[in-house]
Amino acid sequence: MKHIYTAIILSVACCSVSVGAQERPDTVMSVTNPSSVTITENPEGFAVSVLTSGPDGESRSEYSEAFDKPVRIEAVRQRASLTIASSDDNSWDFTLGGPGIGLVNACGQPDGMGIEMGKSFEISWLNAIAVSYRMPWSTSRLSLGIGIDWRNYRISTSATRFIPVEGGGVGIGQYPEGVEAHGSRLKVFGIGMPLIWHQALPFNIFGDKCLFGLGMVFNYNPHASMLTKWTTADGMKAKQSTDNIGHRRFIVDLIGLVRVWRSISLYVRYSPQTVLKGAGQPRFRPLSSGVVIYY
Repeated sequence: MKHIYTAIILSVACCSVSVGAQERPDTVMSVTNPSSVTITENPEGFAVSVLTSGPDGESRSEYSEAFDKPVRIEAVRQRASLTIASSDDNSWDFTLGGPGIGLVNACGQPDGMGIEMGKSFEISWLNAIAVSYRMPWSTSRLSLGIGIDWRNYRISTSATRFIPVEGGGVGIGQYPEGVEAHGSRLKVFGIGMPLIWHQALPFNIFGDKCLFGLGMVFNYNPHASMLTKWTTADGMKAKQSTDNIGHRRFIVDLIGLVRVWRSISLYVRYSPQTVLKGAGQPRFRPLSSGVVIYY
């Protein structure tokens, strides 16, 4: 569009001050081939500044108007997105968001294994980048993205620890006699592709529209490790580690999210598959829950 008609801007501004004003204002500025447009607004009024580039150099056109009385200006923060195509019925977007942190529970772990949910953390970025399709009825969208996930399963007591076993994998064992235990953990790093259906619900939570998401995350886990640390009876620091823990490379998670306030959402994520595979490996399944932002 080669012309900017600030009458539209004036209409919106006037509507925010006076509901009863129905008459359409005249055009107060018309600019051909603008290179930039700056609109500033405060409780006293607003101003429009248009910069135009031409053969004779740059020129600037300005217009301002004061409100009849000070008004309250409200701003709404939206999710970061880049629209690549749109129509009257639907649109495709590039989006990003979903950094989060949560606690991980090892569901079904053997008795006495000792993984503690309160000290086992998950750090993730659900959608480092994603493509999103907004449905024609506008209250739903479907997204497919790519993200990362880091899960840490920790045993902090001195009762048990993870130990490497011959041929690869881990088992559960005791610390050497007389040592001071400093904890034992398994770490799994994954790259995920979340496929999620998003639905706007017909009610608000804390003044914002409630959004619900449900879907699956297809994970590839390229790296995992085990680490145990302790101090010997004579004060020497010791540790035992391995990168060959026999973890599953491919795993599918089920995920549910609900936005509770502005850009803050709660999530629950569960995998019906075990973290470790192979005979003799401790069997447990990850169940994590926590908070994500800007999703």
